[in-house]
Parts: sequence; C-alpha cells; structure tokens
Amino acid sequence: MIELDIRVFRHLHETFSDGGWLALMCVLTVLGSGWGALLIVPLFASPRTRRFASSLTAVLCANAIVVFTLKAIIQRKRPYLVVPGVRALVFEAPTDFSCPSGHAAGSFAFATFVAVVLVRHALRDPAKKKRRIALSALALVAAFGVAMSRCVLGVHFPLDVLAGALLGAALGALGARWHLRKMPSSAGH
Repeated sequence: MIELDIRVFRHLHETFSDGGWLALMCVLTVLGSGWGALLIVPLFASPRTRRFASSLTAVLCANAIVVFTLKAIIQRKRPYLVVPGVRALVFEAPTDFSCPSGHAAGSFAFATFVAVVLVRHALRDPAKKKRRIALSALALVAAFGVAMSRCVLGVHFPLDVLAGALLGAALGALGARWHLRKMPSSAGH
C-alpha cells in the first residue's frame, strides 16, 4: 500500500508541477490554507446567516483540533523529506507531520458542510435549486483541487490527502446535520 502511495504521489508531483498547472496548484493550496475561511466573515454581519457562519466556524475549529491530534499520533513524515529527488514546491515548506492533510480536511469540512446545507435548502425551495446544487458542486470540486494540490506541491502523499478528505467530509456532514437539526423550519440558512 505504501509503495502504491509513493507511485501515485510521484505521478501527480511530476505530471502537474510545472507551467500553468503549478500556478493553479499554488492558488488552490493558498485557498486551502485558511484564506478560504475568510468567505465566512461577511456571513456574521447578517442576522439571517449568522447562525450558519457560527456553525461552519465551529466545524472548522473542531476539524483543526482533530487534524492536529491525529498528526501528533500518526507522525508520518512529508514526502519531500523521505522521497529521493522530491522537493517541496511551496514558499515555506511545512515542518509538521503529514497525515492527515489539514488542507484536505479543512477544505472538505467546509465544502461538505456548505453542500449539505445548500442541498437541503434546494429541496425546500425549487426556485433556487439549480443555483444551490451548482454552488455545492463547485465547493466540492474546489476542495478536491485543494487536496490534490498538496500532492503536486510535494508536501503530502495521496493517502494523507485521502485521510484528510474523509475526515473533513465526515466532520462537515456531521456539523451540517447538527446545524440543520437546530434550525427553525422557516429559516433561510
């Protein structure tokens, strides 16, 4: 399994780490490093979206705690430290452990939470169904891009990314279910 993980890592790292792909991967990794969470800040301004923003923030905080704890337990070294000929293609190479990927976990927690809430509301409001489903799909595609960028940039193995994505998706889905359960049936978010 580890050998396959390294082979897939090498393929992604070597295939997508130059030219336009490299620029896109850098943008995605910056988005996944926490800057994407700034999208939540304006939601605190409106009473209509404040509870949504609070719930999503709680999910992201819980996700960060779980990722930090698992990294300390698993202690897997990053690919650029253990795979010969690989270097980190980021401005500042991370020095913490590799598994699970925090970028993948955070991105999937964010995207899954948003997607579950939007799809649930799409079922209640057919007039906005297409837009909400499209936004949900866009969020999940962006999360996938952030996750893959970490392999391309040499800082995570595919299994690190998969573990982070599964963890984040699970926490995002649980958080969304909790948020929706606590929501009055007539609320917009």
